[in-house]
Amino acid sequence: MAVPADALSRLLPASGERLTVEPKGSLDDGSALCGVKVDKETVLQVSGERIDAGDSARHILRSRLSIQEQKSSEGNTIAYSGQAAVSLVKCRGGDVEEDISTLVRVLKPGRPNESAMKELMRGYTASLKKRQPCKRAS
Repeated sequence: MAVPADALSRLLPASGERLTVEPKGSLDDGSALCGVKVDKETVLQVSGERIDAGDSARHILRSRLSIQEQKSSEGNTIAYSGQAAVSLVKCRGGDVEEDISTLVRVLKPGRPNESAMKELMRGYTASLKKRQPCKRAS
């Protein structure tokens, strides 16, 4: 998935030699998880899942990671803090009424950065939308 490289680099450790990405699962099957490692240490986790329509990005961030201090953007479809962010892609039409929730979390020795997290999540969500991840009504 294409993401803003500058935003990603501001969240990764200041030093490191090798970046690897380990994807597991697929949104087509309902959920996906991706670990971003620097020198074999996971520093960023990205998870995506299909959920029932109606939840909010802010509620998901609060309930999953207990993050109370957060901001939102993109019409409240993105909620973020320095260490994590959630976005929702709304899939509607025909008999389809679901959302795709994406959660990104920085782990130590990654570096929390609120503006970088917002930029990363905006770019990630835009790339996801270009892939047209919503299921077609049957």
